[in-house]
Amino acid sequence: MSFEALRAQLHEAIQGVNRYNPENVTELAKCVHAMVAENKYDKDILLTILNLFQLNPDKFDESLVRLVLLKTLMVLPSSDFALAKCLIDMNRLGSQELKRVLDLGAILESCDFSLFWQLMKGTYKSSGDANEKIKQPAEIPKMVKSITGFEEAIRIYACRVVHVTFQNIEKDLLSRLLGGANDAEMTAYAKRFGWESRDNGSVYFIANHEATIRTRNIDEKIQFSNVADILRSISKPLTTRE
Repeated sequence: MSFEALRAQLHEAIQGVNRYNPENVTELAKCVHAMVAENKYDKDILLTILNLFQLNPDKFDESLVRLVLLKTLMVLPSSDFALAKCLIDMNRLGSQELKRVLDLGAILESCDFSLFWQLMKGTYKSSGDANEKIKQPAEIPKMVKSITGFEEAIRIYACRVVHVTFQNIEKDLLSRLLGGANDAEMTAYAKRFGWESRDNGSVYFIANHEATIRTRNIDEKIQFSNVADILRSISKPLTTRE
């Protein structure tokens, strides 16, 4: 059964007080697996099953929780991943399976796309340090490749980061941030985000952030001026009484 069909069936079952009925776990799990297979997303379903695991520890399914965390990583920079972590008991997060997802989450939240793509392509070189954070790096791409559309979701996330941090970006750098995207792929992303190709296609103009900052400064001055006017109007009656 498709995800949309499963969600339609489940919709009424997770409303009101019945939302946390432990009997819903089986159907919620089916929805999560369908979500993973079909590259769909429903925040309500993902967070509901984590809540149920909190309330019913005997039903806790670590492999399902891993899928939920990976799905929430696909919608960065939204706060869904952080919310999901908060709904998992601390004593559960130390497991090797979940810690691997948390380590991946830390890499992506810090926008270390270079490291992410090294892990995905198997080119990451371990330092051999006993305190090295990334344990068994070869397991991370195996974990990610089971999630339909994961790498594309991270490319979109990287584009969003570029859109708010760069004014201009060299084509070669953009390609690296997107995991070695080719010309056709970068052209498609540029069109989607409204970037302009310049210098014979070697650079993309992203946005004039200085103009945005200048506009905000003007807004702040206007607001401060309004406050000053209010203070002056308040002080007038006091002067009259004197």
